[in-house]
This record gives sequence, C-alpha cells and structure tokens, in this order.
Amino acid sequence: MIRVLEVCEPPEGGATENVVQLATGLPGDRFEVEVAGPAGARGLKPLAGAGIRTWPLPLAGGYGQPGTDARAFRALTGLLRSRRYDLVHLHSAKAGVVGRLAARIAGVPAVYTPHCFPFIQGFSERRDRVATLVEKALAPLTATTICVCDWEREEALRRGVGPDGRLTVVHNGCAACPADIEPDPELLAFRGGGQLAAALCHLRPQKSVDTLVEAAPRVLEAAPETRVAIVGDGPERARLEELAGRLGLRDHPRFAMLGFQGPAARYLAAMDLYLLPSAWEAFPIGVLEAQACGVPQVATDVGGTGEAVDDATGRLVGARDPAALAGATIELLRNTDARGAMSDASRRRHAERFTVERTVARTAELYEETMAAA
Repeated sequence: MIRVLEVCEPPEGGATENVVQLATGLPGDRFEVEVAGPAGARGLKPLAGAGIRTWPLPLAGGYGQPGTDARAFRALTGLLRSRRYDLVHLHSAKAGVVGRLAARIAGVPAVYTPHCFPFIQGFSERRDRVATLVEKALAPLTATTICVCDWEREEALRRGVGPDGRLTVVHNGCAACPADIEPDPELLAFRGGGQLAAALCHLRPQKSVDTLVEAAPRVLEAAPETRVAIVGDGPERARLEELAGRLGLRDHPRFAMLGFQGPAARYLAAMDLYLLPSAWEAFPIGVLEAQACGVPQVATDVGGTGEAVDDATGRLVGARDPAALAGATIELLRNTDARGAMSDASRRRHAERFTVERTVARTAELYEETMAAA
C-alpha cells in the first residue's frame, strides 16, 4: 500500500480537477490517498462525499505573499513528517516550489505536475527567465515530473529542465459525458431555437476571453440565428463586461455572460460549438470535456491543444486573433454536416485517448515506478 498526499493550489481549474480524479480514482487496494489544499476550494468539494481526508494548506497563487508561502511550507513539512506518506504529488507551480522543498526536508519522494510550466504562461521576459531558473534548480529534487502533453515535455527539455529520464507525459483526461445529462435550463433558454457557440472556462487572463468578446459582433452579424455565450466566473468578469458594453453587446439579445454551476456537461449539452480562445495552455481539459460530449471545438493553437483538437474534431486558430476565431466559428455554424461528423469524431477521440481512467491508471503506474526507484 502506497500512502500518497496530493497537494494543490488555487485557482480552480484543470489542476484541481486532476487532484480529485486521482484521489477518487486510484485503486484503494494499492493506494491510500489524502489531499492538502486551500481551505474551502470549490473544486475540492467532491472529496468530502467520497470520504477522502483533506488538510487545509494556506497556499496562495502568485508570489506576492511570502509570509503565507512560509506558513504553507512549514505546514506541509510538518504534515509530511507526521503522516509518514510514501510519496507526495504536487500540482501547479507554487505547490511545486513549496512542496519540493518541504519534501526534500521530510525525506519524501516528490512527483510534480506543473499543469503548464510557469515559463509558458505569457508574462514578462524577466519573469520567464526567473521561472526557468527556478524550475531548473528544483528539477534535481523531483523524482518524476509529469507533463500533461508532449509539447510541454519538449518545451521543458528545450529550456534545460530535466533530466530527460524524469520527464514523462500523461495526457489529461476527463469523464465520459453522462447519457442522461439535462442541459442547463438558463443556457438552453438563451439558445432558443437557434444555434449556440459558447466558451466555458474560468475567467482569468490565460483564457483570453476578451478575444471572443471582440469576435462576437462579427459572428452575430454573419450568423443571424446564432447566439454567443460566455459561461464562467473569475477575476476577469468585470473587465469583460465593460468590454462587451463598449462593443454594444451588453444588451444584445443574442449575447450573454452567465455564471457557472457544475458539472460542465450541463452547459456543453446545450452547445453547437465549444470555443476556447486561450492565450496560452499546456493541455486544456475543457476541449476534452467538449469532445466527450460530442461538441465540435474551435480553439487557439497554443501549447498542446493541437494534440487533442484536429480537423476531424474542430478547428485551430491563432491566439489573440478575433477575426480568425470569428471566421472558424462562422464556417462551422454554416456547415451542419461537418459539425455532425465532428461530433462523432470527438466522442471517438475522447474514448480512445482521453478518458479519466486512462489518466489515473498511467499515473498509478508512475507512482509505483517512482517508489521502486526510491
């Protein structure tokens, strides 16, 4: 029996979802799993119902709270020592920094999944250099680094973050779309009898939802039966609402910004097209969820997104290009037959490559390989 501590940080998103997948999906006869993360994190709520023990950890996003980071380091070091875990799995960059140092002091092997290395995240050149140096310095403290796509692994190797033998790829996965899922009533009512193209994501700068807001007037003008929606919550909401107002969308009857109450499949069930205008990604779970529900995708060609989305399932466009996003969206809205074929291909692609069971099983193998090499 391998005792594992999964550690995550804010914000909500794919990393937290992966923690829940592992905590609830790892075989109970081989693994005993506990979770540490920010108290009250919405994404971790399913753990309570599954009987997974969780520990509050004051991890905060960003690097402007050194006092909070120091408290998290002390708390995690103490937890690793007192609970005698065999292995700790650290999710996202801040947890990776604090956690690998704590794991070294506690003498616990560390597995690290950056869920998009910080040097990929589109900030300043100086921050990019610092992030690369930090990742290179901490690599020797890492038993295994799990990259969520081939592109991320190649980018790490290009920057000298290694060694090669400790970098491995486990693609993200997601659950199958429930056959009896009921569409979200608010989104379904907004769609009416027309077509719906929508984004479904956390509203943070990475997702570049402003690109979609800027593309929306072109889509609405070219496709009179279409509605465009943005579903999600987050720190960018006020700025996006202000931009929508300046573009004449605030009171437009075919444009809406709605809040999110999971699961994602409720919203996907009402969509004709799933839109993801991200400025950067490693390997977004959102496009996998769309594929699982048979919704064709229009996504930006960033990071490893192209390892999921291809011409059989949707369209890839350049980042921060409202015209390209609008053009691909309009093209598919006008072609019902193409969308039908993409829907079938999307479900097949998910079932063959991106199930949560596949992700959990490969991660379990890596845990056992890591322990055997320790």
